[in-house]
Amino acid sequence: MNLTKRERTILNLSKRGLSDYRIARKINTDPPSVTRSRKNAHRKLAEAVTDLKWASRIGMIIADLDQETLNENATFFNFFL
Repeated sequence: MNLTKRERTILNLSKRGLSDYRIARKINTDPPSVTRSRKNAHRKLAEAVTDLKWASRIGMIIADLDQETLNENATFFNFFL
C-alpha cells in the first residue's frame, strides 16, 4: 500500500479537523479533488488492514517483513498511532 504524498497530506490535515474545503484552500486545489483523494487514501488503508488480517490468518508474522517494506509503510502504521 503506497499512499501518495498528496493523500498523506490530506489525511494529516483531516486528522487535525480541517474540512475538505479548508484543506483544498490550504493545498490550492478544489474540494472535490480533496474528497476524492481522501476516499482513495481510506480505501488503500482499508485494503492494507484486510491484507494484514489475511497475513495474520495464514500465520505470517509482521516481524518477518523486511526492513525496506516496513520503512515504506511506516506512514501507514504511524497514522494509527
